[in-house]
Amino acid sequence: MPSFESHFAALDEALWEFSLVFEGLTDEDLWRRPHPNLLSVGELAGHVAFGEAQCLADAPESPLVSQVFNYYPHQLAASVTLEMGVEAVAAEMKRVHEAFKAGVLELNATLQDQTPGREGWTWQQALQYQTFHIAYHTGQAYSVRHLFGHETTDN
Repeated sequence: MPSFESHFAALDEALWEFSLVFEGLTDEDLWRRPHPNLLSVGELAGHVAFGEAQCLADAPESPLVSQVFNYYPHQLAASVTLEMGVEAVAAEMKRVHEAFKAGVLELNATLQDQTPGREGWTWQQALQYQTFHIAYHTGQAYSVRHLFGHETTDN
């Protein structure tokens, strides 16, 4: 039977994989889009952090937890550049992730309880989706790096 710990282990693995995208990435390329219809690595990082945080009623405060990172069509209309470099964004993603897990545990909920931040979703559904969500956007972030011609870790 799945538990919060098993879901958190999968989320940790997905976030670790995303963290590899930052290896060798320059601050100059962090917020640069390879095409007007594609998000930057920084924007994807913000979207991933926002995705986790939105499951909580009391989301962690962070520059990455902002409505500007909510949904692709909204993000696409106005590119986002924060005054944060690669190391700061990577550290902030991890901090938001750890705060998300701690916030979930503080609720003393079960996997079948409804999430406060995603109406109609149980915690099990939300955590399963977040694992997929991070993995999906990790692939996009690697594609951004490849479009720039960067050498990346073996993914």
